[in-house]
Amino acid sequence: MRLAPLDPDDPIDFLSEEAVADPHTFFHRVRARGPLVWSPRHRAWVITGHRELEAAFRDPRLTTERMPGFRARQTGSRAEALERAIALLEGWMLFHEPPTHTRMRSPLARQFSPRAVQGLEGDISALTHGLLDDLSKTGRGDLVESFAHPLPAAVIGRLFGVPDERQDWLAQWSARFGVVVFGAIDRDDYEEQARAAGADFHEHIGDLMERYRVEPADNLLSLLLATEGRDDGLSTIEILGACSLLLFAGHDTTASLLGSGTLALLADPAAAARFRALDSDAEAVVAIEELLRLEAPAKSMMRDVAETHVRCGHQLEAGDTVFMTILAANHDPRVFDDPDRLHLDRQPNPHLTFGDGHHICLGAHLARLEARIALRALFRRFPDLRLDGEVSWNPTIGDRSARRIPIAV
Repeated sequence: MRLAPLDPDDPIDFLSEEAVADPHTFFHRVRARGPLVWSPRHRAWVITGHRELEAAFRDPRLTTERMPGFRARQTGSRAEALERAIALLEGWMLFHEPPTHTRMRSPLARQFSPRAVQGLEGDISALTHGLLDDLSKTGRGDLVESFAHPLPAAVIGRLFGVPDERQDWLAQWSARFGVVVFGAIDRDDYEEQARAAGADFHEHIGDLMERYRVEPADNLLSLLLATEGRDDGLSTIEILGACSLLLFAGHDTTASLLGSGTLALLADPAAAARFRALDSDAEAVVAIEELLRLEAPAKSMMRDVAETHVRCGHQLEAGDTVFMTILAANHDPRVFDDPDRLHLDRQPNPHLTFGDGHHICLGAHLARLEARIALRALFRRFPDLRLDGEVSWNPTIGDRSARRIPIAV
């Protein structure tokens, strides 16, 4: 029996106007009720405390194996619309636990090590300056459309062997797939976007798989295909799933960080000036960690309760859903001094933006490198960078991403 009160006056709605536009104020209110609370709106537990979330990420009683239940809950036209998208999600290592998770992660882990991603620095820098050149010609535009989305799409696309001419498709696909991944179920076009995302990916990446089976190249897709059929390798659908996970997460997470990081700096001109003046990569690394903490690209990650247990004085029943609320934990005043202010020299900085435990984000090093190069270049190139209109945010449960950031330079 649950011990948490069901408060009809505080439904804890992650899709409310407040939660989408101003999640920090929203999570302050939620966190004030305790480190673990019940949301009647989502019928889910919400972890808001940093220490509690860190422990939860490492607790085997909370599982990511959520796809069988998710598939079973879909009926009628929604089940048909989601069929191919769910097939991709079932191939995500994120939705499996060891030993399956270990087998699926192993072929990729070495390719995303700090040393491996450092080799991409030249490409990232060249792509960044090319996009900034285009922005300087127009003098104004949407930062999301002109910079935050195309840069990580190009980087992760090249890493996987997606031809440059398909980069626009990749960015558009990522936006569609985000509707499914982040649970934008209130959108009128939810089924349309889900159907298109599943079909497009199977078509485009399926074609590339056929090409690289015949003529392998120096890219991650060829590497994965080389494991196909081996006992320690991946099946065809698992390769599709791995590609969709890393192409999506490698694009979406960094795109969100570039947008929200820019906004955080523009909101604090003194911090922006300090960021622009950073002399060393070491100082920039520390600053990026603070931007990751302050404006985590993921508001929350999901887990299911695998085993009934008591947590923070509340009984969680097997089958319950848990929102692992990163953005709230990263502002926990018990762990971070002055948590709502941007301190570019904050150390230590034990944020949980990339999760923890064996599911810690595989592409964290790549996201950090892209953000360090891109944001430094943006603010140095355009010292008069400013907002040029109203910012809008994507109304989703899981991510913190801007839909539009109008800027002038």
